[in-house]
Amino acid sequence: MRLAALCAAAFAAGCGAPEPPPPAAAGGPEPEAHPCLPGPDAAWLRPSNAGVDLPHLGGAPDDELGWAVAAFVDTVVPGAHRDPTGAPGGIDVGAPALFFDPALPAQAFLPALVSALDMSAGARLPGRSFPVIAAAEREQVLGEAVAIEAMELAIQLAKLAYYASAGAGCHLGYPGPNPGYFDNEDMSFGVPMAEEITVDGNYP
Repeated sequence: MRLAALCAAAFAAGCGAPEPPPPAAAGGPEPEAHPCLPGPDAAWLRPSNAGVDLPHLGGAPDDELGWAVAAFVDTVVPGAHRDPTGAPGGIDVGAPALFFDPALPAQAFLPALVSALDMSAGARLPGRSFPVIAAAEREQVLGEAVAIEAMELAIQLAKLAYYASAGAGCHLGYPGPNPGYFDNEDMSFGVPMAEEITVDGNYP
């Protein structure tokens, strides 16, 4: 998982930040939605009633854990609502939902993750929890919370969930999964590509 996240991060770094679009003329038409954003029927686009500064929770449940995880993912990979080009971010591709997938071990560690985030937020802004502070404040809090054990792993999971999504692949120009050599009769899985020439397997 770490290797996949590091590879994805390296791939993204090579793309460079896109130039922001020119401002729309006053009274002109609204800019079109980014072509890589999911359609309006995506399950994770349900609006939240939490009052947090997010348009939706990216598939996380609408409770305190869900609010914090969605805010965390949006801090690691900012969503379209914060990107100057409107490109899809972590919450837009449903990355927070991965933290709650019962088939993965992350869910058991969420209370500890959220407690660490809230503790760091409270140290900077007494009485405030992580999901309800402003985006710029969340970035500062997360920068300090990285020192907490296992926080880096949670950050890598958020990145992995984003870069493995179709929305990120569309935005970055990655073609997505393909069958590889599976359909190639000359280079298929389980079929030797060469015959042994010498007793020890080396070329003469």
